Amino acid sequence: MEKKPQSSGGSVKGKISKDELKDKIRGVILAAACGNSLGGSAIGLNHKEILATAGSSLRDFVPGLTRSVLPDHKAGEWLPESYLAIELAESLAASGGKYNRADLKERYVSLLSNEPFLSSGPGAQLLKGLRRMADGVAPPDKSVGALHVSAASRSFPCACLPDTDEGTRVADTALEQASLTHLDKRVYAAAAVIADSVGFFVRGNKLDTEEQVREYVRREHLLAQKIDPRFAEAWDDVAPDLDYMNPADQLPYSLLNIGHEVNELVPTAVGIFLIFRHNLEEAICNAAVAGGETDTLGIIVGALAGGYHGASQIPERWLSKIANRERLEDVAEKLFDMWP
Repeated sequence: MEKKPQSSGGSVKGKISKDELKDKIRGVILAAACGNSLGGSAIGLNHKEILATAGSSLRDFVPGLTRSVLPDHKAGEWLPESYLAIELAESLAASGGKYNRADLKERYVSLLSNEPFLSSGPGAQLLKGLRRMADGVAPPDKSVGALHVSAASRSFPCACLPDTDEGTRVADTALEQASLTHLDKRVYAAAAVIADSVGFFVRGNKLDTEEQVREYVRREHLLAQKIDPRFAEAWDDVAPDLDYMNPADQLPYSLLNIGHEVNELVPTAVGIFLIFRHNLEEAICNAAVAGGETDTLGIIVGALAGGYHGASQIPERWLSKIANRERLEDVAEKLFDMWP
């Protein structure tokens, strides 16, 4: 594989305290799982259908809506993206922060016989990628599944790694793990951008002004450009018509009813986060009602908002009901413990 770009995220020294860092790492892991489960109730429904069924927003974990892709979804239960991300996080922690391809592959293969994972509703394209990996078959490079967002949406735990050890840069690790199930470099770029974005916020960077927002967008565009110009083109104008400095009254039309390909979903998720970035709950709730791949929008926006605000801003009513909270807390603790 060709030489990969290094993430430009810096040390937290001088920016945030260790207590703040711990809160942010917990925020990434917990808010991502909460967003994934909240959005899991309405997968496949369009925005208008969700509003007609659930009201203006999903504020609490609810079972799968009747006409959604997963009507059997249980309130607060994990969706497939959470299983994939936590397996990645646990693999990184077990390997001392290094990417261990063989270990991660073994973990993902085991999911194919894991009843809770299979019952969580993994889609055909996600399962196809895992099965090809398990069988030693190259990932698809031109079919529909080639641009499936799963490798990007699971990348956020990479953002919680310390970046002081040579070779464990956030974007590099995100790219490496994506290559386990995907060949298309647009997916690599999307994974790197998500991980680098979350890491940027974990390290204490803020988006208080319009110039800070635009500088952040330029930062990730540069990273994407180094990996795949096609994804960089899709990223280049992240919701350019939006007023990032004033809270939105409702989701803009350009951010509604999103499909599962990285070129569409990742910039959309970031756009939702940016316009609602000052309020973690608002950001995640709006992702959950956007329409389309709401579970994936929820996990990405949750990771971004969790890294930006920390676990202290996650509503207690979510934390008290999210499934497998002990496991989430444990992996967050292990990621934090790797920091010097």
